Amino acid sequence: MKKVIKNAIHGMQTGVVLGLLISLFFNYLCGSNHYYPSSPQFSEYFAHPLNAILISIILWAIIGLLFSLGAAVFEIENWSLLKRTIINFFIYYLGFTPLAIIAGWFPINPYYLISFTITFILVYVIMWLVNVTISRHQVKKINKRIKER
Repeated sequence: MKKVIKNAIHGMQTGVVLGLLISLFFNYLCGSNHYYPSSPQFSEYFAHPLNAILISIILWAIIGLLFSLGAAVFEIENWSLLKRTIINFFIYYLGFTPLAIIAGWFPINPYYLISFTITFILVYVIMWLVNVTISRHQVKKINKRIKER
């Protein structure tokens, strides 16, 4: 239980830091003279700019929590890799999509939802392939060390 809480807190912290860095990157990229924690349309929902920042921080923390807890699926050893991957994908997709909509990253519109879904799938597959490649490399390294003994 301690490990779950520690991972949750770490995930929330990571979500906030990454959210802040990504928002700063996009503000600089767009040449903005004002800081927008999300899209300008998102910030317009709030009477006070600090409320937009506070809600963004909460959303970033929830996103970090979602991804850290979703990763715990891969620690369930009696499930196949395929089952863990499918469940992990749906946890991420079904959790992240509404958060992205709330954050104002795309409007509720079939075109944008389809575009988001395709992008999400592509990023997920790329990251999954990178993780599989890293894991295989680590297994080869461990096997090599075992053979050397």
